[in-house]
Order: sequence, then structure tokens, then C-alpha cells
Amino acid sequence: MPVEISGFRPIEEAIVTSGGVSVKEINAKTMESKLVSGLYFAGEVLDVDAYTGGFNLQIAFSTGMAAGNAE
Repeated sequence: MPVEISGFRPIEEAIVTSGGVSVKEINAKTMESKLVSGLYFAGEVLDVDAYTGGFNLQIAFSTGMAAGNAE
């Protein structure tokens, strides 16, 4: 599904979530914990931030798919 980004919303409308599981502790290809075998993370539980406007949704979708497809 193609999505065209036309610009950013004003900073006053921004929503930011900080904190969560460090990406240094996760295998980026599978989203599996490097500390606990068989434990996977996705979405806003991760310590990642992005601009408002769907970017955090894309992080959630992509990391969820990576974790779901991991063997």
C-alpha cells in the first residue's frame, strides 16, 4: 500500500514515548532478546522514538512482523 508523506505536523501536536527495552539487547533481524532466549519484543515496548505521523506505527508493524516471522 503506497503512502505519500506530505509533511510534518506542528511540534505542539507531538507525542513522544521514551524508554523501554534497549535495542542493543535485541537481535534486530528477529527481535529476540540477546539476554533471554525465546523472548521477543516489538512496538512501543522498545526504546525507539519517531516523529508523529505514522512512523511509530511503522516501527510497530515492522518489528511485530520480524518477531512473528522469527523461527
